[in-house]
Amino acid sequence: MSLEECLEKGLIRKGDTSNRIEGSIKIATHFLERAEGSYKMNYFDTSFLMGYNCMFHCAKTLLFSKGYTERSHACLIIFLKKEYKNNNIIIQYLNALNTYRTFRESIQYSGDICSETDAKELLVDAKGFLKEIKILLK
Repeated sequence: MSLEECLEKGLIRKGDTSNRIEGSIKIATHFLERAEGSYKMNYFDTSFLMGYNCMFHCAKTLLFSKGYTERSHACLIIFLKKEYKNNNIIIQYLNALNTYRTFRESIQYSGDICSETDAKELLVDAKGFLKEIKILLK
């Protein structure tokens, strides 16, 4: 799907979002804490899902900072890749988020199993993305 299709279908749209930025960072932080806790209990699939949610809310925070809301995880990533095309660090995290998005769907909807390695990899990216968002939006 293209950015134009996302906009035409209302999957990304302008909105009053300034009051949602801080809340989304808090939600991302909460999901990261849950992801780390689940990882320590060897619940790698739950850790992965919570870590994905952390990264998703980091991305939503960036979207809110641009004055937009989303109705599609894929369109969120497409929009942000255009907006942050010159920020290699953000692009790296968005590429990872897109990869994790498809694996999250297979875990959540098909019952696929998540390995310890996959969960750990996502946790590292979730921590890094959250840290980067906090720096970027200061």
